[in-house]
Amino acid sequence: MLNFEREISDIGPEAVAFIGNFKIVNSTLMIVLILIIFLLVYFLIVRKFKEQPDNTQSFMEILYENIALFIDQITGSRSKTEKILPIIATLFIFLGFSNLIGLIPGLTSITVGDVPLFRSPTADFNLTFTLALGAVIAIQVVSFKQNGLLGYLGQYFKVKHVYRSFRKGLQEGFTSLIDFGIGLLDIVGELAKVLSLSLRLFGNIYAGEVLAVILIGSLAWVVPAAWTTMNVLVGIIQALVFGSLVAAYYTLSTSTNEG
Repeated sequence: MLNFEREISDIGPEAVAFIGNFKIVNSTLMIVLILIIFLLVYFLIVRKFKEQPDNTQSFMEILYENIALFIDQITGSRSKTEKILPIIATLFIFLGFSNLIGLIPGLTSITVGDVPLFRSPTADFNLTFTLALGAVIAIQVVSFKQNGLLGYLGQYFKVKHVYRSFRKGLQEGFTSLIDFGIGLLDIVGELAKVLSLSLRLFGNIYAGEVLAVILIGSLAWVVPAAWTTMNVLVGIIQALVFGSLVAAYYTLSTSTNEG
């Protein structure tokens, strides 16, 4: 039975249905809803783009160009921007939409029994962790392809640098051991990127939802309205931060190859 009461969400996603032993959670249903909306936008709007744009098409073209210019400022190169623009732009739009869709009044309040039918995807750590892990793995693959096996491993295991330094003298050799240790720490740093990206996004969105429920349940309408407005801003900023960091990591991973 459907009802529209709003409670604080559990920190983990909740199952709303089962297909055999396969669990369907509420954050997955929200992702499906978002994909349906994106498909409708494509078939009803994007496929009808013309040489003479209308207002909707002009808005989308301006959005596309502004995203490209924004990424240009991170990569410093239009050629690099063109390589990652489809991925970063998709992250911007998907994460921005995922962060904001939960703010639609009543949507996340619909429940089946005692379980919310929909949950913001970015308030589910499984999604943010998967996106972060996929982004970091993709960056490693790009770095491997551009630098080759030895060049890629050389970023972390600076054996060649240590060997050359000891040939120049003991002082430079022992100094190079510090660089070798830093290279090993960079491996930990790559793993830390996954947690950093995923926890930052998940923490901000989930905390925003919890505080919104508390404010709506205990204070007058003015404060929740102001909090919702701030959540809109935070949702957009977090999408930009996630995409910007992925673009920055990509730029750093390919800069060594260009010298």
